[in-house]
Amino acid sequence: MNEQVVFALLIELWRDIREPAFLWQVLALGMSLLLAWGLSRYGRQQEFVRSTAEHGALRTFSTGSIKRVAFPLLSLLLILIVRKLFKYWHLGPVSLFDLAVPLLLSMALVRAAIYVLRHALTAGSWLATSERFVATSIWLCLALYLTGLADPLIEMLEQVSFHVGKQKLDLWTLLNGLVTVVATVLLALWLSGVIERRLLASDALDSNVRVVLGRLVKAVLSVVALLLSLSIVGIDITALSVFSGALAVGLGLGLQRIASNYVSGFIILLDRSIRIGNLVALDATTSGIV
Repeated sequence: MNEQVVFALLIELWRDIREPAFLWQVLALGMSLLLAWGLSRYGRQQEFVRSTAEHGALRTFSTGSIKRVAFPLLSLLLILIVRKLFKYWHLGPVSLFDLAVPLLLSMALVRAAIYVLRHALTAGSWLATSERFVATSIWLCLALYLTGLADPLIEMLEQVSFHVGKQKLDLWTLLNGLVTVVATVLLALWLSGVIERRLLASDALDSNVRVVLGRLVKAVLSVVALLLSLSIVGIDITALSVFSGALAVGLGLGLQRIASNYVSGFIILLDRSIRIGNLVALDATTSGIV
């Protein structure tokens, strides 16, 4: 659906709201969503799959993805059937159904994409605990784009501007930059995690060297991703000179001990005076494993 079609649909929807038959459309949409929600809840409570050990990880992954998209797909199916019945028996307008179809389809695609991304990242990823929030946020942005309401909202955010040094910024630039930075840094962390796991699994390198290389790769990729994302958004990196100066002062004062311990850890690992897995004992009661 392009922008002109969506605006025409919104105009038709506004015109249909004034008609008494529009109430039947709202009632049918509400009943369809309620029935789809009930069926999806009932499906979750049933034991279609016994356990991962019996059916395998692929079967569990497929079942989990179906549960994530059950509600929007069931809602979409019921609404398509109801819209066909409304047109066949001339029960009233169907503009509300026409608007709900792309929104429900986009919800199913977003939920499926987030679920796949969750399994692509590490098991302890923050995405596993905030999957619903991330999916809802992305779907709201996609819904604004599909309904054509994104452009007026962007124009309103662009009107609120301010200066940071010589750089002129606005709320839309900051919001766009924040999303771009988060997405780029997450991609860098995922890539660094893959590289780190491969390094730790390699037997050709010393264990200390593998840990140092893994930490360095993660730090370098994170910094590069941050600078690259700011350049993509259009923010001049020199505008961050004030922030970098404040960070340098913080490292020199309050964070000096943390920075020195971090660098000292790298030196000890590279010097190989202490190796990963060694037992360090301070006294008879205090000891630990590196």
